[in-house]
Amino acid sequence: MLFVTLPVRDLPASRRFYEALGFRINEHSSDEHTAAVVVDDNIVVTLLSRDSFPVPVGDPAAGPTAVHCLTVEHRPQVDELVEAALASGGTARPATDDETTYTGSFADPDGHVWQIRWMDQLHVVN
Repeated sequence: MLFVTLPVRDLPASRRFYEALGFRINEHSSDEHTAAVVVDDNIVVTLLSRDSFPVPVGDPAAGPTAVHCLTVEHRPQVDELVEAALASGGTARPATDDETTYTGSFADPDGHVWQIRWMDQLHVVN
């Protein structure tokens, strides 16, 4: 499993943003400082209030501190997820398109950058 913890300024707003993308919140692992966003069976993104973060954090709005990339099975899902992000308060980032991959990108309300990537499975090398 992969667990990613992101510091956020406004937990309720961040929670609404990720729910609007279609992700579920695991209430058992959430509280007034934390929201556990279930991306899939193997990925959980923990949104943690900045004041509860255990170490000093940078400001992703000033410049990305990391880029998170999720893959989807079908090319149209890239645009659907990016459109949902933009409609929910995210900001657009440049997209890329080539013969074997299509990648959309957005930043969440705190500036955390996400890429959504479709890969042509005929060209994926194992």
